[in-house]
Amino acid sequence: MKFYREGEADKLTQLVFCDISTPKTKAAARAAKTAATNLEAPMEKSFTVYEDIRDKLIASGVKPEEIAFIHDADTEVKKKDLFAKVRNEKVRVLFGSTSKMGAGMNVQDRLIALHDLDAPWRPGGLEQRSGRIIRQGNKNKQVHIFRYVTESTFDAYLWQTLEQKQTERQSIRTQ
Repeated sequence: MKFYREGEADKLTQLVFCDISTPKTKAAARAAKTAATNLEAPMEKSFTVYEDIRDKLIASGVKPEEIAFIHDADTEVKKKDLFAKVRNEKVRVLFGSTSKMGAGMNVQDRLIALHDLDAPWRPGGLEQRSGRIIRQGNKNKQVHIFRYVTESTFDAYLWQTLEQKQTERQSIRTQ
């Protein structure tokens, strides 16, 4: 919220990466609803981190139309349209997974913050994430990258493992 409010005048944008608890695509949600209907069982809405954070951002004052999930852009045309909305200041918080937002996404124009909610599986994934914001064409000379760890979970171990893999990878490159 701090960056959203402070970046209002310049319409600064933030990326949120999360590879777990991704939202279902609309087609998958329809299929699940159909399956539940066929079983005559009540359909429970499944929890996703994306939707939970989106709801909290909206409750804190972010305009709903300024938040987007890359998973809703399920065609190349929709992706291009979404990326244009980010570059044209209409979307200011974009959520996505490493695989969907890592390579080939050029929305760096106004990026101020990147949030890694979880650790990607490979060091290359972390490089792809960071490469979205630390990039030529970003008008912000200083950017912020946040990495989160939840207490009493496996998160710290995953980040340490990723760091170890990165160190090994770099040592192999220099040999």
